[in-house]
Amino acid sequence: MIKRLKFTNRDIHNWKSDFSPGPTSKTGKSKERVYTAFAFSKTTQLKGLNLCEYKKGEKHFVIKFRIKGQRDKKRVFNLGKFNNNLNVVTGETIFGVKQVQERMFQIVKEHCDEYDHWTKDPNLTVQFTQVNQPITIRALIEEYCKAGFEKMRTGEKMTGNSIRDKARYLIGYNWRVKHLEYDNQENGDGIVNFIASKNLKLKSGEVKNINKPAPKDWAELFKWYPSGKYILKDHQFNLHGIKSIYDDKISAINIEELRTKLIIDYLNQYNAFSTKKDVMECFRTLWHFAVHQGYMENDAMINPTYLVPIKKGRPVPYKYRLKRFPDSEWELLYEVLNDLSSRFPWQSDAIALQGLTGLRREECFKLEKRDIKYWKDPKFIKNKAGKTEVIYGEIHIRPAVAKTGQEEWIPIIEPVHAVLENIKKIPDQHFVYHSKMYNVSHREFPLAYGRRLKWLFCSTQVQQTKLLDKDYRNSRKTRLCSDKHCWDEIKVEMKKRLGLSAKDEHLCTSKMLRKTYTHKCKLAFDGRSDIAKRFTRHKDEKILEGLYDGDTASRSEVHENSAELGKVLDFVKRRA
Repeated sequence: MIKRLKFTNRDIHNWKSDFSPGPTSKTGKSKERVYTAFAFSKTTQLKGLNLCEYKKGEKHFVIKFRIKGQRDKKRVFNLGKFNNNLNVVTGETIFGVKQVQERMFQIVKEHCDEYDHWTKDPNLTVQFTQVNQPITIRALIEEYCKAGFEKMRTGEKMTGNSIRDKARYLIGYNWRVKHLEYDNQENGDGIVNFIASKNLKLKSGEVKNINKPAPKDWAELFKWYPSGKYILKDHQFNLHGIKSIYDDKISAINIEELRTKLIIDYLNQYNAFSTKKDVMECFRTLWHFAVHQGYMENDAMINPTYLVPIKKGRPVPYKYRLKRFPDSEWELLYEVLNDLSSRFPWQSDAIALQGLTGLRREECFKLEKRDIKYWKDPKFIKNKAGKTEVIYGEIHIRPAVAKTGQEEWIPIIEPVHAVLENIKKIPDQHFVYHSKMYNVSHREFPLAYGRRLKWLFCSTQVQQTKLLDKDYRNSRKTRLCSDKHCWDEIKVEMKKRLGLSAKDEHLCTSKMLRKTYTHKCKLAFDGRSDIAKRFTRHKDEKILEGLYDGDTASRSEVHENSAELGKVLDFVKRRA
């Protein structure tokens, strides 16, 4: 006699299937899954509904049916996984008899005729209800990497820098990241390139030879460096022995089993509030990716990542917040940049262009020569003072370059034009190079190769023997990616010219360039943020006011204002 199951949550929860091999079994192995029919009448719309139980204990609601005119082929459609836990918001069973009835009635209505005959296969039309087998967080990370690091709520890809930051917490602090290189495509989508890894510099200064070629794909990379092995415990970027999500024991559980307590335990290895937020974004991204790929149902459970409390510690004063260069130091900075141009070609000019246009550092480094659009006939426009200003053209900020992802333009006024003309002359120069790290003697070589590259700011580390390779010429290896060395020298030189000692604190960093430019834009337009944001390219005036040009003033400005304040407070008399 065929056993029939009562259609109640309690009976389904307590039901245990028999997985022993049947009398017709040829192999004698136990069954992987067992279907059990419910005790329904033949006239009900729930006809065909069965419980499918797997060896691991998971139970799914399925429909067993035959398409009209194709009676010889029996089909199965998965309605969802049984979950008898209570929803913390509604207090109802997450997915039980009530939920499956609502879902099945809708599917029957759309796929059956008036006589309850199946005319359409829901496997071909209903995608959101199809649920794959459970997947571990470890396997999910591998799938996410292979998918190209999609954004959480859209089908768009992240930028190269965003992928690098995301990969740090997902699979980083491990030798495997030494095989990864991040770049951007023409449309702005980030890509990951696999490279060979030869050396690994340890914290002690020791260099360990890895001598591994570039992996063919992600599968090979994860095969070489499995979870929990080859962690960079003594590396300079992992001083505290942090384990990525992929290398931690949390990666062994199924994504559906992820709970708030497990996430909190994993986050305890991090100290900074901002870092914990970034790691939480990784867990949240994985959860959304699992739902999107069909490993979980969208309405099956509450996302536990939204329930994790992250305590923010005592705020630490940020000395660079709203700090900008005073007028005297602003002019001095450009004198220093001019003097350092021969030692730091392209770097010094990139810094100069950022200060005159408000370009963000990454936007500036990604500019190409074709982005400089000169007009055939420059425009002559009079300012409020009656002086004629010349506009030579525009700098085109492509959507793939702009932080906002939208096309933007920057007018080429006289100061900007002067910097661009200096950049044109760089390939006519020679560069004196010396590396202390590799103990390479001073040598002088021409920079003429810059004419063959598409970048506005080229790298001085270009391997000229590879310039015949088109892919190499157009890669990020040939463009400027850092201006750190130039800034290190700028700080030293600025202290000298200001008469400060090496131990004196002096704020001088790239973070101050855009803030200074924003402040000068507001001064030029009588404090109007609505006009200034056209040049600073801020979407919101609140961001411009709050983060770039707030109410804080320099000490010299406060001193000047205090003289005016003294006029209205002169009634106070000194006691005899």
